[in-house]
Amino acid sequence: MTDIVSGGEGSELYRVHLPDDYCGLSIDDLSKRLRDEHRATLLAISRGGQTWVNPQADFVLQPLDDALVVAESLGNLQPLRPTRAMPAPA
Repeated sequence: MTDIVSGGEGSELYRVHLPDDYCGLSIDDLSKRLRDEHRATLLAISRGGQTWVNPQADFVLQPLDDALVVAESLGNLQPLRPTRAMPAPA
């Protein structure tokens, strides 16, 4: 999957926390900031267990939203960490 969306040029898929100052941004503004500030391409937004792929233009970011992006590196974005414990191998 990563090679398909990144062209195999070293980009990877990341699920990231969005900075607090991104709250209230429209999807278009978020996409621009992610490109300008992090060289990342927005793919989807997750909120409360729901995911929006290619959200509508009137979608506005809320606190605790996270994003799925394609980027060569995260810069100062923070990757999400699993919140549930993984079962121990048998």
